[in-house]
Amino acid sequence: MLKIADFGFSCLLKGRDGSGLLKTRLGTEGYMAPEILGKEYDGRKVDIFAAGIILFIIYSGNPPFERATGNDPYYKLIKEKRMDLFWESHSRKRKLGFFSVQFRDLFEKMVAYDPCERPCIYEIAKHPWVRNTICTHT
Repeated sequence: MLKIADFGFSCLLKGRDGSGLLKTRLGTEGYMAPEILGKEYDGRKVDIFAAGIILFIIYSGNPPFERATGNDPYYKLIKEKRMDLFWESHSRKRKLGFFSVQFRDLFEKMVAYDPCERPCIYEIAKHPWVRNTICTHT
């Protein structure tokens, strides 16, 4: 099992006021979920988003987009649920089937624009792509 940790901006899950919502706008732009730019957000959901970015980079060797804003052409496709175009553009220089259906499904869920649509860590652990004997490009 792979574990990634960065405690640079860590805090209690319940937040400072006990609501479970965070308000601090900190992080590396390329890994920040879009809701961080709002007033409050669920830290667990933004961590899942960042983990999805890391997963994509480890798998493909490059980030899926520069930042999660409507100005970024790749992220705009995710926000508008145009995943067909997102995958088409990321598959242009790769062999056919590089991004498996299971990988695509997991990544799409992890970086969903709506944080309520993102899976929890237990759902990710049970995902078919993760449960494969070896998580590969095939």
